[in-house]
Amino acid sequence: MLLPHEPIAESVGVEGQTLLARALHRLERQDGVEAVVAWSRETGTPPKILAAHPAHAASRIRPSAELYEALAALDGIERLTDADLGVELTALAARGVSLAAPIKGLGAAPAAVLLVFSKRPGRPLRPRTVAVLGEVVEKLSQSMSANLALDRIGRLDGAIQRLDRLAALGALVSEVVHEVRNPLVSVKTFLQLLPERLDDPEFHHDFRGLVESEVARLERMLDDLLRHARPPSTPDRGDGARIADAIETTRQLLAHRCRERGIELEVALRDELPALGLTVDALRQLLLNLLLNASQVTPDGGRIVLRGEWSEREPNHVELRIDDDGPGIDAELGDRIFEPFWTTRSEGAGGLGLAICKRIVEEAGGTIEASNRRKGGARFRVTLPIAR
Repeated sequence: MLLPHEPIAESVGVEGQTLLARALHRLERQDGVEAVVAWSRETGTPPKILAAHPAHAASRIRPSAELYEALAALDGIERLTDADLGVELTALAARGVSLAAPIKGLGAAPAAVLLVFSKRPGRPLRPRTVAVLGEVVEKLSQSMSANLALDRIGRLDGAIQRLDRLAALGALVSEVVHEVRNPLVSVKTFLQLLPERLDDPEFHHDFRGLVESEVARLERMLDDLLRHARPPSTPDRGDGARIADAIETTRQLLAHRCRERGIELEVALRDELPALGLTVDALRQLLLNLLLNASQVTPDGGRIVLRGEWSEREPNHVELRIDDDGPGIDAELGDRIFEPFWTTRSEGAGGLGLAICKRIVEEAGGTIEASNRRKGGARFRVTLPIAR
């Protein structure tokens, strides 16, 4: 008799249950053996009857924690007809159990224990029966250990996947929180300029359209957060992103900020560059992060230059370079500037902008690097593949 609906029986697996049934049947056929019972126990639960042959033997002895612990502590097959085995095992012998053996599992705890009842209580079973019990225990130990290991690996894998999803969700939330700031730049700028440009229909038409597109981008980011526990590994890039359009949108977003501080934002873009192999939102996010960083380190009256041309390093790639008049990058920092939540600024939150840029570029199959210009200031060089 197997108990397949018990969770403790399911833990040994289908193969383990089949081998257990065969093993109990083989032992029961041995000379002098009346019945065989298998007990098992999961951590923190009382021991239970895992199997019995014949079936009525399951009710002969009720398993208890004390009995199970005494059996689990055995080093191997034990003749309970021997003396000085302790109160618990002596009591089992008095009720007809002649042999007992733990079946090794994972770690110190056994997967199960076998109880062999003798037809003649108090008298030892034949050596042949003991040898058969040894073969049975060895085979069951191998099978149950493997099944328990696979079960544990399965549970661990599920836990790891859950942690991965939570970590990815946390990273996505952090990214969205960071990127919420960028669309708000356009909204804030629009509201600041509105009083003085209230009667300017061109301003209303152009800048309102820009604000609407940025709010729509914000909505798409929030939709992604709701739909996915992690960013998609193969995002739909559509027909690719047009560089000139993305640059023009970004210039409009930064124009007011640069004008207030007297910063010149110059764009030099080679004609007829093809679409790039990433989404429009991703390219705009990349450019906005890099140009916002450049505007923050460039002093009042300084200059930022954005250049776009064919890459001389990689065929079918376009290179974007952003130069600023800031203090440059400390040589000792290296690639740390691209690490999430790492920043040299002491005021406010930061440290995600360049990390997001790196992720966007690498997901598109490109490269990004930072260096110092000979004339001073920093240079960010981005290489991106063209759309296929």
